[in-house]
Amino acid sequence: MKVFTIAQEPSTEEIAKTIEQHFSSKFSYSFFGVGKNRSVVVRKSEFVGAQISKSGNQITVHAMSPNLLLSFLDSFFMNVIYFAFHSPLKKLEADLVTFLKSRYS
Repeated sequence: MKVFTIAQEPSTEEIAKTIEQHFSSKFSYSFFGVGKNRSVVVRKSEFVGAQISKSGNQITVHAMSPNLLLSFLDSFFMNVIYFAFHSPLKKLEADLVTFLKSRYS
């Protein structure tokens, strides 16, 4: 999980649209949560994805399985899925952090 501060305060929808424009059709995007505290879920595959959350001028990018059932099973089985897909998850997380920092800082 990476947390960083940004100069601008874009909306969650704006973040999703910017990522979608930059990464095009490589990923699918959805929202999780309600109101202003919604997160963007970026899905590369069934096992590789990330959740992007915004709180004020801080953005959190957390590599995770975008499938809710797999996420639950992952925490239940002590991160088995995470360790099996550690490298692709970390690469996606790093790519998103680099892009968001350059765009909003």
